[in-house]
Amino acid sequence: MAYLALYRRFRPSGFKGLIGQEHIVRTLANQISSGRIGHAYLFCGTRGTGKTSAAKIFAKAINCLSPIDGSPCGECEVCKALSDPSNLDILEMDAASNNKVENVREIREKVQYPPVSGRYKVYIIDEVHMLTTEAFNALLKTLEEPPKHAVFILATTESHKLPSTILSRCMRFDFRIIPTKEIANLISGIYDEIGKEYDKDAVMAIARAGAGSARDALSIADICVSYRDSKLTYADVLEVLGATDSSKITSMISKIVTADTSGTLEDVEELCETGKSIGVLCKDIISRLREVVVCKTCKNARDILELPEDVYAELCQIADKADGHRLLRVIEIFTEAEGSLRYSLNPRVVLESACIKASQPENDYNIDALLSRINKLEEQLKNAPNVATKTYERQETKVEVKQEKVEENVDYDYPPFDDGYPEAPPEEDFGGGFYGDVPKVKKVDSQPIAPRFEEKTQEKEPVKQVQPPKETTVVKEDLVPTGAMSGGKLWGRVIRQLRLEKNIVLWVACQEMDAKLVGNTLKIVANDDAGYQAVVKESNLSILSRTVKSIGDYEIEIVKAGEEKVDSFTSEVEKVKKTFSGVSVKVEE
Repeated sequence: MAYLALYRRFRPSGFKGLIGQEHIVRTLANQISSGRIGHAYLFCGTRGTGKTSAAKIFAKAINCLSPIDGSPCGECEVCKALSDPSNLDILEMDAASNNKVENVREIREKVQYPPVSGRYKVYIIDEVHMLTTEAFNALLKTLEEPPKHAVFILATTESHKLPSTILSRCMRFDFRIIPTKEIANLISGIYDEIGKEYDKDAVMAIARAGAGSARDALSIADICVSYRDSKLTYADVLEVLGATDSSKITSMISKIVTADTSGTLEDVEELCETGKSIGVLCKDIISRLREVVVCKTCKNARDILELPEDVYAELCQIADKADGHRLLRVIEIFTEAEGSLRYSLNPRVVLESACIKASQPENDYNIDALLSRINKLEEQLKNAPNVATKTYERQETKVEVKQEKVEENVDYDYPPFDDGYPEAPPEEDFGGGFYGDVPKVKKVDSQPIAPRFEEKTQEKEPVKQVQPPKETTVVKEDLVPTGAMSGGKLWGRVIRQLRLEKNIVLWVACQEMDAKLVGNTLKIVANDDAGYQAVVKESNLSILSRTVKSIGDYEIEIVKAGEEKVDSFTSEVEKVKKTFSGVSVKVEE
């Protein structure tokens, strides 16, 4: 007898052997037991999930004289007759090669004849989406009102290509992707039956390579049986799959995480010399990076990945070294490279460029790369507590000296320790901008203060009484009280507060914005659309409003550059404020 492939030899003969589709098995079995058999069914789903197998089992079960739990018994006369390939009660048609109107017309002519052996005549049309529009139209009436003895089962992998008129006439069943563990159990059972020795890790590798398709996994398992007569190992499966050396991939990812650009390029050179496709190599790198992310984020990573112990231990070591933002950015870089490989004339350059970019985060200005660098700085500062303490004490001493010398209206709310973030803008006279009106801090020399303080106390002149200025009458104008904070100073304090609270993303977005105070409202002007969208986001807007409220009783308004409106009344009020600055004003009707 000719050799049969494993997926044909072990095709299930009953619903119990149909793995991963319990919801479909239960529905079909209940229909058979209750006698509620429909006239048209649509089985759709990805390849190798059991559509054709379910159709054959269902076709036999509805004709079986004594079905067992909905499955055909295989012992009665009808089951034996239907097992004969020459039987015409179950007809299978490939719509890919029989997609013309003539083929559908032939079905319409023969469907009128009753079955020979069983109660139903079943038509299984595989890849039904390949039928032409004319063939679909010719099938409509027969599919809607077939003879009582006729049942149609349509199978397809692309249900979206079917006309809605066909979909509305069928009972639809969606076949799911089969879980990896169930495929592994199926392969283990088959290997046990044929007497093939294997490692558990090898079977899991075959199941993962199937990507949810039992037929694909069984085809790989069939190759592995012939690859080695002795015990099948994990390394043997990788050789059969043509996958890249996993240890070399792991080593390269470790060097990327530790920013070893030279070592990374050396590993790329070795991998390319093995003759592997650059596209396959990039795909293997992304797959291994995904496993590192699982080790980094999931508590039950061992159960999810099902990897050998030594491989899992290496991935855990890489996950401990890497930051979450860094890993996310590296995956994005190689995913972009995988898409670029399809159109590149020099794929190796694309891969090497991605490796260099991934191993040099200091040259990457993506937000995830920046956050990764910030986290690295924080870790470095935490690991140097003595240096941080000395810096804190030295800066605290300077602050105490300044408080003796500088005027009382100067605020010192800066933290003495920087926490690894960019320094807050200094309160100096910049001659304009947000911080142009901030009082300039006087410098303190290193000489003792006490003697000079006593001398100035002795030479202090008597205080002269200052005559109050004459009242000036302004008619019908609403002015802001003297000493109110300007828009530039208020916006500067808001930006510094955002930095102190470590709202880095919002802090970066606000750097490119202008602000001015109109009455009791701080009007923030966004110079680009990206900054505007970032600030008006509900969470960021709430943080910004809370920060402004913590400084004073002000409202905020976000506008784009060029869209802000200044009415004539507000303009006139600003002129009056500038003219009478420092003068008491009495408003009369």
